[in-house]
Amino acid sequence: MGLTSFSATLSARLLDFAWDEWAQMGISAVPARRSPWAQDPEALILFTLQVARADPRLFDELLDWMLMNEGHLSIRRLRAVCVDDADRALLAATIGWLARRQPRARLKPSGGLAPAEGLEPVFAGSVALGEPDADFAAAGLLRSYTERSGKSGPPDLSLPINFAFRLRDILGVGIRSEVVRVLLGTHADRVTTAALARSSVYAKRNVHDALTDLAAADVLSAVTISGEQRYSIDRVRWAALLGLDPHELPAHHEWPALLGVLRTILRWSQDPALRDASDYLVESSARQLLERLRPELAFAGVPTNLRVRAQDAAPALEAVIEDILAPLERAGAPRG
Repeated sequence: MGLTSFSATLSARLLDFAWDEWAQMGISAVPARRSPWAQDPEALILFTLQVARADPRLFDELLDWMLMNEGHLSIRRLRAVCVDDADRALLAATIGWLARRQPRARLKPSGGLAPAEGLEPVFAGSVALGEPDADFAAAGLLRSYTERSGKSGPPDLSLPINFAFRLRDILGVGIRSEVVRVLLGTHADRVTTAALARSSVYAKRNVHDALTDLAAADVLSAVTISGEQRYSIDRVRWAALLGLDPHELPAHHEWPALLGVLRTILRWSQDPALRDASDYLVESSARQLLERLRPELAFAGVPTNLRVRAQDAAPALEAVIEDILAPLERAGAPRG
């Protein structure tokens, strides 16, 4: 595997995807396509904070968008979507940056991320010029002080991609809007509490309580099968409420799992320890990475080889990326 070219190609594809998604969600850019799915805002934010380390403009426009639209975001979910310490550091820096410009009790940084011996540059191959940003430095990250661009707007609620925000306007920012989004977008007849908890990134007990309340209010229906509660929703009724045909309800994707897998692979490909490693070590590392990602891939419905050998791990990893990205790149309708 040529790790450098692999990483560069993957980074470019992920940046293209992120730009197109955010251009439809309020960031100042022109989208190349129209996404037919409902996006998960918190999952996309964590994904973009990593991917945009190769594109400072996208990184800064994301901060600007978050500052304008933070009232529609769940800080709790942002923290729950994190998959590793790199995510947590980027999020802590971002929340600190937001809190300094728009003080809110809920924007208080979680703390506990003391800088290591040196600060890690946010942007690859760059050196911070001028005054370092104190909020990023507090999370162990180095970047120049920056103010918002002021170019972002609110999400256009008529677009499928912004379906989560429309439901949050109706049901509030929390568990109820997330489980309704999942149920409306999936074609499974019945969904378990555990599956809804994993998709929504909320604790199972809290999801169970929210589902019980929604069922009592006749918003969704519940049935017990083999001692386990399973839930469904009347898509025709909800579509009528939202002024849509049932087939216009945006599709659901397991974004926390899918985008978490993609940024984990990207970080792996950029690991300095692998830069000069032998092919054997890179292949062994790729195999270990596949094993670590297997549970998330299985939940998201992405097939993986259960008995991949080290020498076959690189092609298997590339196949995983294609299985995730290619359908997304094909599905978006060309703009106009």
